[in-house]
Amino acid sequence: ARVFPVKFDAHGERVRLFAESVAHMTQDELPGGFPLEGPRTCLQVLKGMVRVGGSPEMSNLEWRRTSRIPDGDRAVYEDEVICLSLQFLATVDQVNLPNLVGAELLCRRHQLIREAYRLSPSAPDYSASDWLMGWGRRRTGQTVQPTLAAYVAEQLKHEASIAKESRKAREEKMLKAPRAPKGNPKGGSKGDTGAESS
Repeated sequence: ARVFPVKFDAHGERVRLFAESVAHMTQDELPGGFPLEGPRTCLQVLKGMVRVGGSPEMSNLEWRRTSRIPDGDRAVYEDEVICLSLQFLATVDQVNLPNLVGAELLCRRHQLIREAYRLSPSAPDYSASDWLMGWGRRRTGQTVQPTLAAYVAEQLKHEASIAKESRKAREEKMLKAPRAPKGNPKGGSKGDTGAESS
């Protein structure tokens, strides 16, 4: 299922507790497959948010408190928007997020931001972003789920191996290339003074 029965509070407003929504979520095989590369991580990310802070909003606040990122950094606001989107999808829209491709993309971007700043808070590293996001077009608080991290590491390792073999092939080609004979750079013999006898 991708949509839960809608719950209302005493005032007639649509609302579920975030932890309650996550407890009912399932990751199911989808007809036609899942279009993103790598393992699906949405359910584990949401469970992690329940464990650390109780909600996506609290997860963002805790990350801001502990990550030493300046309050004006754009990543702080991007992560906040992602977290609030996940929270409203779960508590107001009341949908089964792990079965939504859009929700998986939000969770992967959330993980990418956290991992980039965990590795280097002053100069975040997004070099593995395409693999983490599941697009695979190039070389490739809560951090990347182990299954996704393992997948990214394997892809980067494969590309590093290809680069190494290419470098070795170039070096071998240079070693096999014919070398110019050693001698006087000006073309004269060792004892030649360059002056003609009269």
